[in-house]
Amino acid sequence: MNGAIISFLIYTGILTAIGIWSYKIVEKVPIAKYEQEFYAAGRGLGGIVVAFIIAGGLASAGTFIAGPGMAYAYGFTWSFNGIFYTFMNLMLLAPIGIAVGIVARRVNAITYLDVFKSRYESRTIVVILAALVTIFLLPYMGTQFVGAARVITQMTGLNYIISLVLGSAVVLIYCVLGGMRGTSLAVLLQGIAMTGGCILLFVGTVQHAGGFASATDILAAQDINLLTPTGGRFSYFFTFSMACMLGFFIIGVPHAMLGALTFKNTKSLKRGIWMGSVVLVMWAIMLPISGIIGRAINPNLAVPDEINPWLAMNVLPPALGGIVLAGIVAGIQTTVAAMAIIITSSIARNVLREYKPHVSGETVKIISRWTMGICLILSITLALFQPKLIQWIILFSVGGMEAITFGPILLGLFWQRGNKWGTMAAIVWGMSTYALGNTVLPQINLGGMHPSFTPVVTSVLVYIAVSLATAPPSDEVVRIFWGTSRIKS
Repeated sequence: MNGAIISFLIYTGILTAIGIWSYKIVEKVPIAKYEQEFYAAGRGLGGIVVAFIIAGGLASAGTFIAGPGMAYAYGFTWSFNGIFYTFMNLMLLAPIGIAVGIVARRVNAITYLDVFKSRYESRTIVVILAALVTIFLLPYMGTQFVGAARVITQMTGLNYIISLVLGSAVVLIYCVLGGMRGTSLAVLLQGIAMTGGCILLFVGTVQHAGGFASATDILAAQDINLLTPTGGRFSYFFTFSMACMLGFFIIGVPHAMLGALTFKNTKSLKRGIWMGSVVLVMWAIMLPISGIIGRAINPNLAVPDEINPWLAMNVLPPALGGIVLAGIVAGIQTTVAAMAIIITSSIARNVLREYKPHVSGETVKIISRWTMGICLILSITLALFQPKLIQWIILFSVGGMEAITFGPILLGLFWQRGNKWGTMAAIVWGMSTYALGNTVLPQINLGGMHPSFTPVVTSVLVYIAVSLATAPPSDEVVRIFWGTSRIKS
């Protein structure tokens, strides 16, 4: 057994222990407070954990596996796109996180959809969003398990199926047993592993390639388009739409909201903002550059997504390679955990309580764990279908969630006049135009933009128009969200 496998097994053993420990903590919580503990970790997380929950939830296999794979396939153009990830933490915690955190405490919102319920007072919106979020998050989770399995395959030589089981088992343990509490305890270890592994891989790859100058000479000889901003394939309009999608529209992604629902106080929030931004900059820049420099070292990989695991095993000493691979898997696991919490809370708390408001806490507890287990198993099943570049699936899921939630979240928090009719119209419009742009009407994607751009922008306009044409929200909503009485014209 080599050093890489030993390093990874130690990491996995610690996570398993965290899952069991967090289960014991959660089981001691009174049933009346169980949901707040399971879904929001008691709303008492410090700044470091909040930073890693948001950064790790956003920086998924798309950052650690697919981003480097896209850079390997298309060149520095994808490293350029990765820079826009650096805005994620700032957007989520500064303007949005503060508002969500304040409102969540006023109305005792534990989940993402609790905020929608309080703002728009509509069962229909809650149920529709729960269904759509689940539809988009399940394939997204599936891609995470694909990435984890590819890492373990590179490390151990085991076949894909066995690697898939090994990579997913530990997530099942600490998510299902410990919920958000287990996730929050695990994410600190995972954040350290992600950041340390990122630095090791970047430094080791550049040194092995003989420096940037040597690597770029080799890449230029292979294909000069690898060194261009567009890669010879993507338009500038596409790059602009990616900047919006990954850097600004990201507030519409539900699993990114967990940090805003769980921070302890203002000090923790501020610390989460700057710490999360620093680590996201490191991951978003170093990992894709490692992927493209890796092409100068090995230009013959059949599956581009395997470049960073291959580099970890071939340009670093085995023990350090194990740390890097543990970091990559950690990045994947944090995202899966965040998504599992969102899906479970949407179904087992929000939808269930809409139809059975007096359901007992013990029943919610049982259904929560079963729902989370089933969702994880479904996503693992989807991972059996192995795409060569998982980034396209990730971008499809992210774009869909942004198309249906960006306007209702942004305007719902900062514009008093927005109402449930504007939200329902924006959801229907965003989903319809996104489906058309991805299928029979690609002309919607102006200038070759990503199919999410037009639906997001136009759904905001629809939200405004329909809200102005219909009755304003109740005085109670205005008071809760803005602390003022309605200003009447």
